[in-house]
Amino acid sequence: MGRLPRAWGTVKPGPVQGPAVAAIAPKIVPHTPWQMSHRSRLDLAQLDPNLRGMFKGLILLLSLLPGWLCAAQLERLNHVLAVVGQTPITLGDIEAQTAPLEQALVQQFRSNPTALRQQVLQLKQEALETLVERQLILMEFDELGYQLPEKIIDERVQDRIRERFGDRLTLTQTLQAQGVTFEAFRQDIKTTVIVDYLTSKQVESATLVSPNDIRQYYQEHLEDFQQEPQIRLRMIFLKADQNTQVSAQAMLGEIRKKVAEGGDFGSLARVYHQGSQRAQGGDWGWVDQSVLRADLSAAAFKIPEGETSDVICADEGCYLLYVQEIRPPEPKSLASVQQEIESILLTQEKGRLKDEWIKRLKAKNYVRYF
Repeated sequence: MGRLPRAWGTVKPGPVQGPAVAAIAPKIVPHTPWQMSHRSRLDLAQLDPNLRGMFKGLILLLSLLPGWLCAAQLERLNHVLAVVGQTPITLGDIEAQTAPLEQALVQQFRSNPTALRQQVLQLKQEALETLVERQLILMEFDELGYQLPEKIIDERVQDRIRERFGDRLTLTQTLQAQGVTFEAFRQDIKTTVIVDYLTSKQVESATLVSPNDIRQYYQEHLEDFQQEPQIRLRMIFLKADQNTQVSAQAMLGEIRKKVAEGGDFGSLARVYHQGSQRAQGGDWGWVDQSVLRADLSAAAFKIPEGETSDVICADEGCYLLYVQEIRPPEPKSLASVQQEIESILLTQEKGRLKDEWIKRLKAKNYVRYF
């Protein structure tokens, strides 16, 4: 496929309000006939002939703008980007698919117009390919002489209503707000059923993955199957509020000094710790970064083995952390990730089979991009 059509234009975050028109148009306050005085009409009639002509011309221009803009927008949306068989795919078809996602991209890349434009162009490119593939599959469905029972479509429609809308009234209100007819909604579901059915038939041979393929993928992607680093953590926590935080901080500071001088952190925790692990000497066992609260986790995983943290105070109290041992990242066992790898390889194989099928459909049907 070649470059994307110029009709897609340049995307900028936020709506465009037409500053050029606003700059040249005088502020016109609408009047009903009974609000416009005789004096107002006389003032207009008494304008300089040149000014009066310019004023009338501006009114005429403004009156034509809405219709001209609507026609230009309609022409833009009807711009054909591809033809599959005898079916055109227009810019309007693309934007109907991408509009919700484009709004999300505008929010995400609002401060980076260049990245926004790239993301939107990629989104529309992918949407165009999806619509081309869907049309090819629909043509194949007809060529093979398949018939889709209306009962199946009705069942899928009811399923969609229950899952996404809850009831028929909510569906109707949503479709009206989107300017979509129920017939178009039903046709979209029918198309989805046909595409899913024929696609599944083409990729159904991808059901098994050999142990050798799993083992090879594991060896080639070890970096993707690493266990997170873990620490053997002990903790002393003292409850404190605004009035007692200073004394709690001082107490933990003294405990930290004792540990630095050779004191046993676990023994001190059995005396001072005010948490559920007191009897265990404040022992949390082996933990990864997801176990602790974000601020405590960030501090704990910076502590060298055999050392304590600085005193950490929060609204609920103060903490002293001790890292007894560090377990560095290491690969997960093959057995523990075998099902995950099998799923990845099956997905890849189904994608390969689908791509080859689409290539065959394109080769035997008329497809042209503009």
